[in-house]
Amino acid sequence: MRGELVSIDLETTGLDPAQDEIIEIGAVRMRDGVIIDEFQTLIDPGRAVPTLVTSLTGLTTEDLKDAPKIQAVLPRLLAFVGDAPFIAHNVGFDASFLNRQGIMQNNLRLDTYELASVLLPRAERYNLTSLTSMFDFEIGNAHRALYDAKATAYLYWVLWQKALELPFETLREITDAAQGLNWDARPAFEAALRERMLQPKDDSVREDLFTPDRNERKALHPNDVIEPLDLDAVTHVVADEGILAQRLPNYEYREQQVTMARTIADAFNRSQHVMVEAGTGTGKSIAYLVPSILWSIQNNERVVISTNTINLQEQLIDKDIPTLRDALDISFTASVMKGRSNYLCPRRLTAVRRRRPTSIDELRTLAKILVWLLESKTGDRGEISLRGSEENLTWQRLSAEDEGCSLDRCRSVMDGACPFYKARKAAESARVLVVNHALLITDALMESRVLPEYRYLVIDEAHHLEEATTSGLSFRVDAATLRRRLADLGGPKRGLLGNLLTSVTATAPDKEIKRLSAYIEAVNDATSAMETHITRLFNTVRALLVDLNISRSDYLVQVRVTESVRSRNSFSNIQNAWNTLQPFFEVLGEAMHHLAVALTKLENYNIPQYEELVSSTETAARYLQEVQQQLSNFAVTPSDNIIYWIAAGQDSDYLSIQSAPLHVGPLVEEFLWGAKESVIMTSATLQTAGSFDYIRERLNAASIEAVEVGSPFNYHDSTLLYIPNDMPDPNDRYRYQQAVERGLIELTAALNGRVMVLFTSYTHLRQTAQAITPRLALGNITVYDQSDGSSRQSLLEGFKSSERAILLGTRSFWEGVDIPGDSLSALVIAKLPFSVPTDPVYAARAETYTDSFNNFTLPDAILRFRQGFGRLIRTRTDRGIVVILDARVLTKRYGSTFLESLPNCTVNTGTLSTLPETALKWLDQS
Repeated sequence: MRGELVSIDLETTGLDPAQDEIIEIGAVRMRDGVIIDEFQTLIDPGRAVPTLVTSLTGLTTEDLKDAPKIQAVLPRLLAFVGDAPFIAHNVGFDASFLNRQGIMQNNLRLDTYELASVLLPRAERYNLTSLTSMFDFEIGNAHRALYDAKATAYLYWVLWQKALELPFETLREITDAAQGLNWDARPAFEAALRERMLQPKDDSVREDLFTPDRNERKALHPNDVIEPLDLDAVTHVVADEGILAQRLPNYEYREQQVTMARTIADAFNRSQHVMVEAGTGTGKSIAYLVPSILWSIQNNERVVISTNTINLQEQLIDKDIPTLRDALDISFTASVMKGRSNYLCPRRLTAVRRRRPTSIDELRTLAKILVWLLESKTGDRGEISLRGSEENLTWQRLSAEDEGCSLDRCRSVMDGACPFYKARKAAESARVLVVNHALLITDALMESRVLPEYRYLVIDEAHHLEEATTSGLSFRVDAATLRRRLADLGGPKRGLLGNLLTSVTATAPDKEIKRLSAYIEAVNDATSAMETHITRLFNTVRALLVDLNISRSDYLVQVRVTESVRSRNSFSNIQNAWNTLQPFFEVLGEAMHHLAVALTKLENYNIPQYEELVSSTETAARYLQEVQQQLSNFAVTPSDNIIYWIAAGQDSDYLSIQSAPLHVGPLVEEFLWGAKESVIMTSATLQTAGSFDYIRERLNAASIEAVEVGSPFNYHDSTLLYIPNDMPDPNDRYRYQQAVERGLIELTAALNGRVMVLFTSYTHLRQTAQAITPRLALGNITVYDQSDGSSRQSLLEGFKSSERAILLGTRSFWEGVDIPGDSLSALVIAKLPFSVPTDPVYAARAETYTDSFNNFTLPDAILRFRQGFGRLIRTRTDRGIVVILDARVLTKRYGSTFLESLPNCTVNTGTLSTLPETALKWLDQS
C-alpha cells in the first residue's frame, strides 16, 4: 500500500491494555517509503515504572514525572495521524491501548508482524529487531518508541516491495483466502494485487516444488559376497600424512580419530556392534564417515547415519560428506531422509486450498506456505518458520503423515511430485543416508516402512537414543484437538464430509447420493453428540486433579496415574465418562471405514478429488481407532509397560492425557541389535563413573563391545574448574539465588561478557535474567536468555556477534552448542542437572530400581553434566574456566562422582568473591 501511512509504536507499563498505561508514543509519517514527519512524547502514567520495563526501555519513574498526562497528548497524536492508515509491529497490541483511549478505532490497520510472517517464511524470529537486522537497518535504541516506529516504517516498505514481487496468481489466492476474515495484513495484499492488475501479466512457466522428479536413480543391491575393509587403507585416509592431511588445508591429525575409524571398520568386517565414546575434539563424524563411505562403495551396501539433532544432520550432509567426497575423489550419493510429517503433501494442500481458511492462524499459515512454495526445493518443514501451536497444527493437516498414502499412490496419482516421494526415491539410491533417531525407531516399528533396506547403522549422539525412542512412541490428546478433528470431519455442508457429498453429487447417480447423504447425516449427528461427552470426560479428569489437591500453576503440571490414583472414586468417574464416550468412537471409526469402502465402489463415476477423499476418509478412521485404543488403555486397560499421566497447563482450559513406554530397551534390542549386521553407537558421553554399564542396561546392550578413544585436548592446561566453597545449598533458595546473581554479575563484569550459564529450569533462568539484566546493562553488557521465547540459534548468533554479552540457557544448551575461540571464556553450571523427580517418565523408571538414586538418577545426571562441561573447550587453542555454583559437589557424598567424570582439568576451590580475580588470572596465562 502506497500513499501516506503512519507508523506508531508505544512503550507501556505492561502488556494488559485494561490495566497498564502508555509511557511513550513514537510515530512517523511516511509517503511512498520516505519519512516526512515525526512525533514523539513521554507520558506520565501516574504510577511507578516496573523494573522490567526500565530494563527494556531505560525509562524510569523519575524520567516521566514532568511528562504530560495521556489526555493532553491525545489531541496532538490525532492531529498527526488524521485518517491515515497506521502501521505497527503486532498492531493489535498498540491498537488496544489507543482504542481504550477512544481514538483511532476507524483507522485502517496494517501489521508488519503478520506481513513478515507470510512474506519471510524462513525468518528464524519475527521480532522487530531481528527483522530489521535482516535488511541491514540499524534499529538504534530498541524498545524506545520513536526508534521502533522508524524501524517499523522501514520494515513495512521492504515487505511491501516483496509483496509486489509475488506472482499474480499467488497474490490473488492469498487475497481470496482472506475474504471474510479481519486480518491486519489483508489490506496490503489487496493493494498489491490491485497494483499488479495494472501491469502486464507474466505468463512464464515457473518450476515449483511440485514439479515431478524425472531423475532416474538406481537402487542399491548389496554384493553377494562381503569384502572386508583393509584397516591399513582406512588408517591411511586419516593418518598424519594420509589422504585427508594431503588434500585438506588445516587438517588436524588426531590419534583418537584413527583409533575410532579402525574400530568401526573392524566392526563392519566382523558384523559386530560396538559403542565408541569419542571425547570432544576427536572429529568423530569424519572417523565414522570414512569407513562408512569405503564400506558402502566396496560392498554396494547402504550405511545409515542417525543423529538426534538437526544441526548435526545439516553438518553431515552440507559440510562433512561433501568435504570427504572431494578429498577422497570418490563419486557416491548421499541424502537425508526425515519422517513423513516433515514433508508437505501436495494432495492435502490442494484440498485445503479449495476451501477458505476458517481462522486467521490457518490463513496466515496457508499464505506463508504459498509464498514458501515459490522458493523451497524440498518441501521440508525445516525450511519454514512455524510459530505457535496453531501454525504447527495447520502444518500437520498439510503434511505427508498419512499412513495410508503409499509410494505407489505418490507415483501414480501425484506423478512423483510429492516431496516425500522424491526424498524416498533419493534415499533408495543413496550409499550414505542421514536420518534422525525418531525416524530410525518409529520406522523400525511401522508396518509401512519409510526407510529403504539397510544392514549397517551408525548412531551418533547415541546418549539420546532412549529419549528419542520414548518420544517417538509417546501419545498425547486433549479436548481441543479432539474437537478440531471432529470439526474437520464436518457435516453435509462443511468439512471433509461436506466436500465428499459435494463431489459425489457432481457425478454419481441419485440413488448413491441419497444413500450417502443419509449416511453423512447420521455421522454428523454422532459427532455432534460426542461434543458433550468429550467435555464430560475432560471435566472428570480435571475433577481428579482437584481431588488430588493439584492446584493451578503458572507452569505445566504433570500428574502420573498410578494404581493409587486409579483406586480413587474420582478416577471411577473418568472410567464411567469414557464408557459412555467409547461407543461413539467405535461407531464413528467404523462408519468412516465403511464410508471409505463405499467410496471405492464409486470409483467409476469420475468423482472430483476422488483419491484425496478416499485417503482422507481412511486417515480419519485410523485416527479415531487409535485415539479410542489409547484412551481405553488410559481409563480401563492400562499396560504394565506404559506410563500414563495428565498434564495441566497454565491455561486453565488446557488438559491433556499422555502416555509413553516404560522400557524401550527390549524394542531397541529387537529392532536394532537383533536385526542389523553392525550397529555403531557413538557420543562424547556414553560412560558414567568410568563405565558403560548404565547405557548398556538402559538399551539392553549388555553384550555389546565398548571402546573409549579419549580426547586430543589438554584439559589440564586449558581448563580451570572453579568451585566456590561458600555457596549456600540450593535448598536455601533465597541465599542461594542471591549468591548466583552476585557471582554472575561480578564474573561477567570482570570478563566483559563472554560467559554462558547453564540452568536446569526455565523458572530459575527467568528469575536470574530479570535480576541481572538491569545491573549488567549499566556496564553495556547484553543478556541473551531463553525466557523471551527466542530460538536457540538466534540467541547463539546474537551472543557470538556481541562484544559484551552473557548467554543464559536451559536444557537445549547443555549440548550441541559450539562456540570456539574468544567468544566464550567462562561456562557456569548453576545446578547439577538432576531430572525433575515429579516427571512421570523419570519417576516411573526410577521405581524399577532397588537403588534408584545410584543406579538411575545419578548416572542420568552425570551424562548431562558431562555434556554441559563439553560446551567450553571446542578447539586445541581454547582456554577457559568452568564454574560450578552448586555446593553439593563439595558437601554431598556423590559430589566426587560428578567431578571424577570430567577430564583431567585444573581444579581450584575458593570463595565466590575471589572468582572474578581467579578467572582473570587463569585467562591471562599464556
